[in-house]
Amino acid sequence: MEPQINKVCFLFFGFSNYFGFFLMLSAAKSMMKGVAATSTVLFCDITPKLIVKIVLPFVQDKIKDIVYILAIVVLSTVGYILASFSYQNMYLGLGGVVLTSAATGVGDVFLCGYSTRFSTKAIGHYMSGSGLASLFSSLLFALLVDVLNCNPKYVIYSFLALPFLLLECFLISSEYHSPGQQDESKALAKTGYEVLSDNSVYTEQISTADSTQASTKDKFKALLKSAYLYIITLLVITAEYTINQSINPVIEFPNTTWSGKYFTFSQVAGNLGSFFGKSSLSCFKCPRWLLLLPTSIVLLLFVFYSCEAVFHFINEFWLLLCFGVVYGFASGTAKTQSFFWVQIEQKEEHKKFAVSFMTFTASFAVFVASLIGFGYEGFLERQKRW
Repeated sequence: MEPQINKVCFLFFGFSNYFGFFLMLSAAKSMMKGVAATSTVLFCDITPKLIVKIVLPFVQDKIKDIVYILAIVVLSTVGYILASFSYQNMYLGLGGVVLTSAATGVGDVFLCGYSTRFSTKAIGHYMSGSGLASLFSSLLFALLVDVLNCNPKYVIYSFLALPFLLLECFLISSEYHSPGQQDESKALAKTGYEVLSDNSVYTEQISTADSTQASTKDKFKALLKSAYLYIITLLVITAEYTINQSINPVIEFPNTTWSGKYFTFSQVAGNLGSFFGKSSLSCFKCPRWLLLLPTSIVLLLFVFYSCEAVFHFINEFWLLLCFGVVYGFASGTAKTQSFFWVQIEQKEEHKKFAVSFMTFTASFAVFVASLIGFGYEGFLERQKRW
């Protein structure tokens, strides 16, 4: 059984690593001030992260753990400081977004790889932590800036301590007291789950990514076992972020109490659903084939929100936010369960690389969404029928 301290540490790993990433997305519309598309912030928030995830998996075993942690702390801290100046200088603020993104990328590659030394409870709590970060970053920004009219600069300043929380959690987490993932793999095999593509039960061998050297060709070949999971992750995240950053900015409720506030609160709604979806692994383990259900829901709601942006056929502010909770939950569930199955399916010597590639897939999906957003947001604005 995974020690409680490790579960708490991974919860805070996800929270502190992703808080800045989601905070920048919540502030995107106010940072751009109508000068550029909201997806500009999404592009700056994902491109450095994507580059890091392309390069880092190939050298991650050659870098010491403490170097990763210190890099995350420094990049995040400087990123927060620069981002706080976005309301005086947009380009300086975007520089802060870039540094925060790079920190999140380094953290994601390292922490997801680090989680393979623990039971799958670790990745579940990490995903829950990232869900909490998405929820609280958007909720706090909405309350402090849109409701209480606080200065956004000081709101961002107030979160400077978060990167140091990640450092503290790393120092107190312990892989030596973790049961690992071998017992879980055996248990799933006995209950009828397909654990490995050749239907063999996970062999009892003491081998880790650090001690077993697999060739790059073997690593990429092993990814084919989980191709279905990578495709699902790509689809749901692309659709989710296109809704969040390209469709929601177009939707407005003029001449109402909520005029100009829908974008911020839509982030809260989507992230609320995402939090519960990312916490799903603690409650149930979804069969691989059933992951098609949440994927289909997200894709259908993408079409629904596109139609809403053009025709505005739903005039109820709160009802539209409820749909936001639904697509957030469906997307969060699909992502988290896919991460779980990648860890279970892959052999020990391929596991760390496979998980890193999954984080790359997630980031690539956000990158695709940002590229779509440059044209799609303007297209929806021109097609408005209200």
